[in-house]
Amino acid sequence: MADSKDDSVKKNQSGPTQDKSVKAGEAGESSAKHGKKADKTKSRDSDDTKKLKQTVVELQKKLDAMEDKFLRAEADMRNIETHAKKEQADLIKYDGQQLAHDILPIVDNLQRALKVDVTDEGGKQLKQGVSMVYKHFNKALSDNGVEVIDALNKPFDPKFDQAVQTSPADDDHPADTVVQVLQDGYRLKDRVLRPAMVVVAK
Repeated sequence: MADSKDDSVKKNQSGPTQDKSVKAGEAGESSAKHGKKADKTKSRDSDDTKKLKQTVVELQKKLDAMEDKFLRAEADMRNIETHAKKEQADLIKYDGQQLAHDILPIVDNLQRALKVDVTDEGGKQLKQGVSMVYKHFNKALSDNGVEVIDALNKPFDPKFDQAVQTSPADDDHPADTVVQVLQDGYRLKDRVLRPAMVVVAK
């Protein structure tokens, strides 16, 4: 009987100790599992952060590219607008250029007709009529900004004159001076419609 009591006491004494060690073991395993989970969570957080940073970088690149395209498009629009305004201003400024250009040969023919000598009364009346038409044409051209290029006895200017002949220079006509105008030149404001055909002293 004494032995059985001792065994019972030993069992009772060893019970709580064993429970404590089991609990400690379980706690250790739980802590280890928790640590692994924490490591995994940290790893996932790190990966997510990297992905987010990469996404931000890519989005920033796309934004920069879009901004660059926008700025280029805006600059192109400004250039187109400026060019359109200039063309419109030129159209207004040089309005009637083609009409004036087409009229010039008629004016040349009238001018040649006026240089013909006439002796009879009929010829004189006809020449007077031609002179009136010539004056009307010149006035119409002048009213629309078309002017004769004043080249005679002036220094030769290749922007306004076209040299078709040369003549020897003298005291009255130094070298590179326009000696004679064979055909009048015309300009519309600051644009040359036709250069003057001239003889230049050399």
